[in-house]
Amino acid sequence: MIIHGLLFFFGADDMARSSVPDISEKTLRVGIGLAEIVAITSVFIGIVLIFSRDIETSSAKIVLTGTGIGYLFLIAGVIKHVIDFQDIPEQAPPITMLVFIVLLAVWSFYVSLIKKHHIEEN
Repeated sequence: MIIHGLLFFFGADDMARSSVPDISEKTLRVGIGLAEIVAITSVFIGIVLIFSRDIETSSAKIVLTGTGIGYLFLIAGVIKHVIDFQDIPEQAPPITMLVFIVLLAVWSFYVSLIKKHHIEEN
């Protein structure tokens, strides 16, 4: 999530310019602003997840279940944009991103709902 956020933040200008060649300066600023909001939100989520890595197992499973549910909403949004922007392919999210998010969702649900926690004895 942090990598996604950084890519969106530092690539906001290029993303806005490449999707609309004759974009006005005001519209460009709006597009950059929206991409930066997505970027900041992704970094925020990434930081929360990193700081959650050492919590007790039962709490970690709850965080991962919530993460998996969040990824389901993200997957739905990406699919919606893939469909909505079929006629503007440079604006549609890449399919590789969709695959990556699906893998993260599956992993989150697997670890939170299926994987058993084994306590190692010293």
